[in-house]
Amino acid sequence: MRIPYVNLPDNFTRLLVNNIQQGAQANTNLEVYINQHRELNFLVKKLFLDIDPEGFLGKIINVVGFNGIRNRLACAYLDYARNGKFPDKVNLNSINDILNLENKLRHFTPVGYSRAFLLGFYAQMVKIELDKKSETHQYSPLIFKDSFYEFLKYSKSKSIRIDWLYLNLLLMESVLTEEKLLSLLKNETPFNAIMALMSPDEKLDTLESLTAYGSSIFDYEIFLKELNH
Repeated sequence: MRIPYVNLPDNFTRLLVNNIQQGAQANTNLEVYINQHRELNFLVKKLFLDIDPEGFLGKIINVVGFNGIRNRLACAYLDYARNGKFPDKVNLNSINDILNLENKLRHFTPVGYSRAFLLGFYAQMVKIELDKKSETHQYSPLIFKDSFYEFLKYSKSKSIRIDWLYLNLLLMESVLTEEKLLSLLKNETPFNAIMALMSPDEKLDTLESLTAYGSSIFDYEIFLKELNH
């Protein structure tokens, strides 16, 4: 399986990558971040006219919180990717798959992070981009299997970067098969030892997919750290 680089909305993606919703100043930090980025500011005020027709950002954030802002923005960006324009009103049902993934991964990541949501958002954007391609291509959409949550039970701790951990498992399973990977995880086989079981071409495809994801979400730090920290 190979996954592509996708041009994700810069400021929104960084909002999901960074952990600004933690702490006593969470709402203030979110308001400052949105005010610093004109596109986000415009979109939030446009999408939350039902909360405050005057577009008072502080009130909107106090009413709907981080997740309320995040969810409507995700819907709007997905609509833009499909149709080339932002909607006046979003349909929250369009992110049901993303929220379902986040809900299923909640036991394996600390509270307050949006990395699982980010992976789901990326997967939806990949699907939209691949659906637009009429020519034959080498990439695959991300398919999240319920059986994969069994793999995560072998993680030694909750992972802040749950998106990277889960994506690695997906890519490894596509090469080694589900049964083989499960056996390796039960035996506490390190990731680098699992990678060593792949052929050079399989390793290259896996690393290129990880690089594509990291580039899409503007996150390169993971290549320098262990996945479970």
